[in-house]
Amino acid sequence: MKPVVMILLACGLLPLAAQETRPSATDAVTAFAIAPPDENSPFFLDPVAANSTRNADFAGRDLQDVIAGYPKNRNSPDSASSRIKKFFTGIFSSVSIGPLRTPPTTEDLKVDPSTFPLQDRHELNVTYSIRNNTKKMTRLEYPTTQHMDIVTTDSKGAVVDRWSDDRSFQPEEGIVVINPKERIEYQEKIPTREMKAKETYKVQAFTTSQEKFTTEKTVNPE
Repeated sequence: MKPVVMILLACGLLPLAAQETRPSATDAVTAFAIAPPDENSPFFLDPVAANSTRNADFAGRDLQDVIAGYPKNRNSPDSASSRIKKFFTGIFSSVSIGPLRTPPTTEDLKVDPSTFPLQDRHELNVTYSIRNNTKKMTRLEYPTTQHMDIVTTDSKGAVVDRWSDDRSFQPEEGIVVINPKERIEYQEKIPTREMKAKETYKVQAFTTSQEKFTTEKTVNPE
């Protein structure tokens, strides 16, 4: 009897044991489910909380303070290359670069004195020069013996004196050659009898050659 009872008990308990150890469908799904992130983890980021935090961080801040990504179009005014170009253009825009080449000639005019008491000066000294800056000779051709002239005008442009008016010249052609790096100079005097005190006058000197060279200065009688 005992062996039979043991067999029966064994046969009756095996299904129960198998039933207790077999996992359910719910347990199987739970085993493969992805566990939610730990809220205490530094990598945890709740979308709703993230928006609240971002709005709080940028509240009251100027939108210009927010760093924006560069556009993909490299020709855009906000692209990296455009910004770099604008930066260097702004730096060098205030730099004034003079002429890279020296002019062929330099004209200079000195009027001495340029400011003077009118009652004490009846004449002014005028020095007019032309300098050849090239490596070749400069040739000036004149139709008469007059090589230069000096004209004085008032603030309205009216001529108050012309140096050549009380001089005579011969109708003889002439040539003046200026060697490289040298100059010619004319020294003359102009009267002040037609000038008025407290007014500004322009003194202009120029050559009478085929190629004109001219320069000017202002004088201020007191």
